[in-house]
Amino acid sequence: MSFPEWGCSYNALHVPLTSDWQCSLVPACEVEDVDRGWQLSYEERQRVRKEREEQIEQDRQDFDRLFRVSTCRHAARSCSDFATYAAFISEHLRISGLSAPVDGDGVTRILRDAVRDGRLVPAINRAWRGSRRVARPYGPQSWPKRAPDPQPTVYALRDGQFIPLDANGRMIDRTPYVPSNGGFDWLGAVGAMSGVALGSAGPGFNGSDGANATLLGDAQPFEYGSSAEIGATTEIAARGVRMTGNKPGGYRLNPNGQDVDYFDSHGNICAQFHASHGDPHGHNFDCGIRDDTHLPMSPINFD
Repeated sequence: MSFPEWGCSYNALHVPLTSDWQCSLVPACEVEDVDRGWQLSYEERQRVRKEREEQIEQDRQDFDRLFRVSTCRHAARSCSDFATYAAFISEHLRISGLSAPVDGDGVTRILRDAVRDGRLVPAINRAWRGSRRVARPYGPQSWPKRAPDPQPTVYALRDGQFIPLDANGRMIDRTPYVPSNGGFDWLGAVGAMSGVALGSAGPGFNGSDGANATLLGDAQPFEYGSSAEIGATTEIAARGVRMTGNKPGGYRLNPNGQDVDYFDSHGNICAQFHASHGDPHGHNFDCGIRDDTHLPMSPINFD
C-alpha cells in the first residue's frame, strides 16, 4: 500500500513515526486539489474533498502524537538523518539561522509546529512494509527536452499544382521555388486579390488593370470535361467557372469572397483555395479531376 495521493511529491520528506508507520511530509503548496480534471460531479467532488480533509486531520493528530527525533546535540553533527531534516527545514520552512535546529528536540518542535500551522501536510502510510528511515524521494536530475511542435506544411504553386516546401523553402524535388513567366505568380496573385471587392470589377489576371477585368457575376457558362469528377464539377458549375478556356495563368475570386480558383498556363482549372468551410485548405486537379485531400493552407486576407 502506498501513500495517499496528496503524499506523493518529489519535495516531500519521508519520516518514521514511533509506531510501524511511515509519514510523508509535503509542503502545502505541493498538495493539489481533488479532481483537477473535472471528471467527477459536484456532489462527488465535495464528498471526496471532505473525506480527504478528514483523513489529513487524522494524520495531523497522529503525527503530532507519534513523531519524535531523539538525536542529541553532540551526535547531530555526524548524523545523516539529522542532516536530511535540517536541509528540508532550511529549504521549505524558511526559518532564520538563529532558529535552525541543533538537535532532535529542535527538529521535532519545528516540524510539529509546521504541521499544526498547515505549512506541511502529513500523509501517513499505516501499512508500511519497507525500511523505516528518513529519506527524500529521488527526483529526476534532468527532465526530457520537450519535443518541438510540428511545423505546418507550406505549399507553393508550380505548374498548376500545390507543391509542399521543405524547411529550406525548396520544393520536394530540391529545386528552389522561383515563379516563372509561364507559371502562376502566387505572390502577385495574393497582392492582386487584396484589392478585389465582392461584386465589383477588380484587378485583372497577372496584374492587368481594371479596364480588362471581368465582373464576378459575368462568368462564362460552365463546360464539362470528359474526365471531370461529378462532385467537384457540380460545385464548380454552380459558381459559373469553366474547367477549360480560362485566362492562362490566372485566378478567380469566387462571389463568396473566400474561395479562389486557379488556372494553369493552358487555361485549365488546376487548383483551388477554400476558406468558406473548415480550416483554410487547397485542392489540386489532375486531368480535370480534383483531389479531395485537404492541403492545409494559410488564410488569405481579401480585405
